[in-house]
Amino acid sequence: MTHAPTVQVASCPRFSWLLLTRLVKRPLLLLTLSAGLLLGAFPFVSAVETVSAAETQVASGLADGTHVFGESPEAGQVGATYMVLNVQSQRVVGAFYKPSSSFDCFSGHIRGNEMALTITDSYDDTRYPYTVALDTNSQTASQGGTVNEVVPSGFYPLTELSELDGQILATCQTNQAL
Repeated sequence: MTHAPTVQVASCPRFSWLLLTRLVKRPLLLLTLSAGLLLGAFPFVSAVETVSAAETQVASGLADGTHVFGESPEAGQVGATYMVLNVQSQRVVGAFYKPSSSFDCFSGHIRGNEMALTITDSYDDTRYPYTVALDTNSQTASQGGTVNEVVPSGFYPLTELSELDGQILATCQTNQAL
């Protein structure tokens, strides 16, 4: 009968996860930092600057004046929600409405890339907060070239203020003044 040689546990080196982690951690950290610095030196930076310029335009918000937006790109579509509003120095007064239905007035202000609104329910006069994100619309032709237009998220800009739009807006402006 042959006996296997007796091995003493103290003579074998112990595997240590802690030692392995220490040996691998530092080179991986240096490799990650080096790759990050190298990527920053390439033209990817200009793409980031382009996005920042678009975000800046959204942050400037809607221009002062009266605006009409619709869930439909065409005015007066039954079932679609429309928004008529007036902007003065980043302050907003307007209404949400559906053709042949009631409307709810709102007031608020433009804060960065969103409109922070307080909507007044037309049935029970309850007020509640509501936020609408502002997006840049696809480029619109203008006299000096093309311009990104700022629009509420989910809405299309409409070019004409209808008689109904004007009446609703006037009612909401009067109610907000009270």
